[in-house]
Amino acid sequence: MMERNPVRRWTLAVLALCLVIFVYNLFADRLAPYTPQAVVQAYIAGIAPEVAGRVVEVNVADNQRVAAGQPLFRMDAEPYEIAVQQAEAKLAAVGQTIGASTAAVATAEAILAEARAQADNVREQTWRVLELVKKGTYATARADQANAQIKAAEANVQQAEAEVERARQNLGPRGQNNPQLREAMAVLQQARLNLVHTQVLAPADGLITNLQLTVGQYASPGQALMTFIDLGDYWVSAEFRENSLGNITPGDRAEIVFDVLPGRVFPAIVHNVGWGVARGGQTGPGGELPTIRNNSGWVRDPQRFPVRLSMATDAVPQGIRYNSQANAIVYADDNPFTRAIGWLWIRLVSVLTYAT
Repeated sequence: MMERNPVRRWTLAVLALCLVIFVYNLFADRLAPYTPQAVVQAYIAGIAPEVAGRVVEVNVADNQRVAAGQPLFRMDAEPYEIAVQQAEAKLAAVGQTIGASTAAVATAEAILAEARAQADNVREQTWRVLELVKKGTYATARADQANAQIKAAEANVQQAEAEVERARQNLGPRGQNNPQLREAMAVLQQARLNLVHTQVLAPADGLITNLQLTVGQYASPGQALMTFIDLGDYWVSAEFRENSLGNITPGDRAEIVFDVLPGRVFPAIVHNVGWGVARGGQTGPGGELPTIRNNSGWVRDPQRFPVRLSMATDAVPQGIRYNSQANAIVYADDNPFTRAIGWLWIRLVSVLTYAT
């Protein structure tokens, strides 16, 4: 009987194993895609004052958790308190001016009413004089005198009407529509708002990091003095190869392993799949596409796209940080074989994370 060649047997076994792995990878890349390029993301914002001033109190420390509405720092409020007092005084002065203008309008209207009444009386007397002149009771000169009186009375009425119009223009619209009053009220409202802005509060529950602030420092509007990380919405941005995206859809089940928490696997779901990335260079946080870093290799680097993985609020583990690295797998198909292999693989990765 011919003895079997062990070298040939092992060679065939290795080739068969390689073939199985190759075939599995062809299917797994589409049915249970895996990526070691995943990072923890959250909404971040630079905390900057809306008014200028000297910092007189810092209420937080670097890398401190804060609650929504918690004071972060306070600036010298005295200049803004003075501005409020000035605005209040201006509003009072405008009120007095409007009151005086209102009184002037009332006086002008009273004078106009008196002039009109006097003109009516002169007209009536003139009519009587003219009737008597026609009858020959009065001389013709009396008619001329009466006509002159009525013209003078009408001139007084016109002058009084002009004074009323001038007084009304000086007063402007009445009540809240008065432009002087509206301007004074707006100045006071802005002064009070600036005073409120001398104290900067946390916008939501989160964490303060990159604190660059001390008492005595002069702060300018829009100048970020610390970074705020919103802890209310964490997600994992997993960068999958382009040929792995074909079957990934929102709602697919996923699992994540965080480098900071080796040995543990966390459930997640696909929230959405990115539709574009930038090519090379750094990009800003808003209005631009995310830049993906591709690993180098002996073949052309595959393009990667971000897939957003969401975790339940109560499932977000303690200890993960913004931009913490992670491994992720998505179960994009119900095939039990690929699911089982993927399930085993991500748990093997969680154990190997101890050594990385």
